[in-house]
Amino acid sequence: MISSVNAANFKKNSSLLQCLENNNDHDDLISQLPDDILISIISHLPAKNAVQTSLLAKRWRNLHRFSPLYTIELGCSYLFKHALVNARPASISKRRIGRLFEQNPHNSACTIYSLDSFLRLLHSNSSYKIHSFRLICCLDKSVTSRFEQCISSLGRLDVEKLFLDFRCSPRTVYTISDLSFSCHLFSKMPSLKCFELSRCCLQPCSGSQFNNNNSLQTIVLMNVIVYPGAVECILSECLRLHSLTIATCVGPLKLRFCGPHLELKYLYISSCAGAEEIELHASNLLVFEFCGDRMINLIFDHVPQLQSVYLSAYSKNIVPDVFGRLALDLPHLKSLNFSTSEIWRCNIKDMKINMYNNVRRLYINMQDLSKIDLRLLTSILQHCPLLQEFHLNVKFNGSRREAGMKQEVCEVVFHSELKKVEIGAFEGTEYEIELALYILKSAINLEKMHITKSYRHYQIFYNGCNCSWHVARSDPWSEETEAMIRSKLQGQAVSKTAQVIIQHNPTDFQDSN
Repeated sequence: MISSVNAANFKKNSSLLQCLENNNDHDDLISQLPDDILISIISHLPAKNAVQTSLLAKRWRNLHRFSPLYTIELGCSYLFKHALVNARPASISKRRIGRLFEQNPHNSACTIYSLDSFLRLLHSNSSYKIHSFRLICCLDKSVTSRFEQCISSLGRLDVEKLFLDFRCSPRTVYTISDLSFSCHLFSKMPSLKCFELSRCCLQPCSGSQFNNNNSLQTIVLMNVIVYPGAVECILSECLRLHSLTIATCVGPLKLRFCGPHLELKYLYISSCAGAEEIELHASNLLVFEFCGDRMINLIFDHVPQLQSVYLSAYSKNIVPDVFGRLALDLPHLKSLNFSTSEIWRCNIKDMKINMYNNVRRLYINMQDLSKIDLRLLTSILQHCPLLQEFHLNVKFNGSRREAGMKQEVCEVVFHSELKKVEIGAFEGTEYEIELALYILKSAINLEKMHITKSYRHYQIFYNGCNCSWHVARSDPWSEETEAMIRSKLQGQAVSKTAQVIIQHNPTDFQDSN
């Protein structure tokens, strides 16, 4: 399938094309327009229809060649049809092509032959550059050589965004192809800015193949087997790389993101099986996010610009890690977000908590807890003296939500910088009320406190640019529970400017139903 950036207007554009075809010489007012206006009109057509305008008249023959920035999407089905009509060798009949497709509609040999033919057709019949190219088809290692030739062809088309996914069959969508993408292919695409690779293998390049790519800024690896040395090769070859996402991949034991001149600013790692350690020596890194079933060894060797960290490990209590060595390794950190579901069974007085002297935003997400005394969190707040925003979600599991360890309430310490507080998944338990009261009485310059039944939680998606907050829905409070919460919290703030907002959904949540 081929579509333009404005393919949503297909019906409108198709009507325009029909109008152009039906006009005769006497009523052809459109052809009297200047070339730049005609090219602008053509640029809003799907690529296939834009090329068809070359048949209208001699003047229209080459106008489509100047239409900028097309998007092309190809799959096995389209490539089969292309092979049937345009790409089959003279020695192979259409009937035989049809039989091959019936036997295996995702045949690698047929697919790569058709893809190569399609790219050669683009080279011969048009001079416009391709803005975005998306290929979702089934290829395996038997076509590696011809696949690399196709990548070189895409490079000559000045492709800026490339999306490759090598499993489109419903039977193989959850498997990984044995086709390998070699890092040296990045140098074949000098205009590439964004690259997404899915369901194949990523191989490092050899020394003889090494060459630099100065345009690539974003790489996303999804369901990829990352061989040892491949990450180092990416960082060495892609000198302008700003964002790297590795999600649901199989990686080596140690992932190293190191280099004296790295421009890498955003690093997202989610569910990377096999990895036991991550080492970071990146002087320009601003954001680091890690999500997994368990915590792995993180070595922050040299990250002087790092401002935001997100950590999620649902099978381990990561609180001692977060407020232990991490606080010492990252003294300049400004935003900290962590999630855990392990029951916190330690006494706050027995756990060493280091100071976060620069943290301004703190997000804590605790899921599926059966016992916890939220008053434990007051000590954490006291170790963030410059904290301005505090967001907390505690989702209890089970009916006895007030069961927990008894512990003395920490002495009230005034928090002069704390201005915004949000507590989600609020059930109105004894410990939740006491924590909210502690904040209301200690945040002397508090501006807003949001108490909500639903809660916002952060998720890492396969594309780093789409990491975002989402709202988890829940049943509303009963009228009695909501009235009890209001009676205990409203009017308790020491700050004269504080607003206590008690409602079902977070303030910025809009119901889509």
